[in-house]
Amino acid sequence: MKKTLNNIKKTIIHKTKKIVNLETAKAGGKEAPHVLIVTHGANFHPDDVFATATALLYYGLDKTGLGQFLHGYNEIKEKHGGEFVRVVRTLDRKVMDKATVVMDIGREYDEKRNRFDHHQEGGAGKRDEGTPYASFGLVWKKFGKRIVGNLEVAEYVDKMLVKQIDSMDNGIEIAKSLFSDGTKPLLFEELINMDCDLVYGLGLSPQEMNKVFDKTFFKLIPIAQKMIILTARKGFALIEADKKLEQLYDKMTDKRVIIMDKKLPFRLAGYKEVLFSVYPSIRGGWAAQVVQIAEGFYDSRTHFPQGWGGKTPEELQKMTGVPDANFCHIGRWLVGAGSKEGVLKLVELALKQIEEGHETVKMTLD
Repeated sequence: MKKTLNNIKKTIIHKTKKIVNLETAKAGGKEAPHVLIVTHGANFHPDDVFATATALLYYGLDKTGLGQFLHGYNEIKEKHGGEFVRVVRTLDRKVMDKATVVMDIGREYDEKRNRFDHHQEGGAGKRDEGTPYASFGLVWKKFGKRIVGNLEVAEYVDKMLVKQIDSMDNGIEIAKSLFSDGTKPLLFEELINMDCDLVYGLGLSPQEMNKVFDKTFFKLIPIAQKMIILTARKGFALIEADKKLEQLYDKMTDKRVIIMDKKLPFRLAGYKEVLFSVYPSIRGGWAAQVVQIAEGFYDSRTHFPQGWGGKTPEELQKMTGVPDANFCHIGRWLVGAGSKEGVLKLVELALKQIEEGHETVKMTLD
């Protein structure tokens, strides 16, 4: 027993609150409720980093200070505020047995007992569309809604962040290269593998290497928490923006153009008639841009007229007859003018080109 406790004490390298005697659960001679979060040691992946970051958020430990902006976090902090929380990175089964939460090890998935592994035979289930869960997804499935305080936002975080990390951890490729040399987007897996590769390159003994892995792992926790929180905050913003966009759309007489008095996050792909959005530019004046075919795709439903792209303000003004026209992106998806009237005139000209058959409209993915 003594040897086991010594091993436990050696593995505790991240004390998020006061030290608690793990055998008696006492702090300063008084009984102290405590939470022990366990995941595996040595090298790591985004899966276990983000799962740990999520568990710490659930138990009221936000290393970023941004948690206050989540609807559910303050309630969680109040609920768990008196508890001592620590994270242990180990493979010791006796430590796991004492844990409040075990993630990415143990070959067991039991949500009620907070056991969140997916390496056992048969895995740990899949989402409705077929993406298998990794430990981050399992932890988020239980705690996500409670942390953010909103089911729709929790589902948004799962879609935009959690599912991608789960996919990579389960060996599912989520991005294919368009380049012959194999260049791909820089994903979490590669970023975190860089940290691990750097440790491997130091020429350390296994014991020394594990210490460096531990330090690196915990340095990544605030980064993971920040990404989770910011993704959730974006989810909240999009929900509010969707309500405003729906109101604006209902008011538009020409459903091909939606005009915003303030720039809102663009989620217009669901509005099948909309081709252009108009809004005040943060650089001054007004701007208009084309709507994408679908969320997450670069393909546009149409373009501004041929010949506008990349022209100087003077050239654009001469071509269009709009005296304060000042910009058209070379890809012909964005234009700008000094006034709302000016940018609406540019949109009107673009619509005329479409009506005359000089520009095509593509509303769906091929």
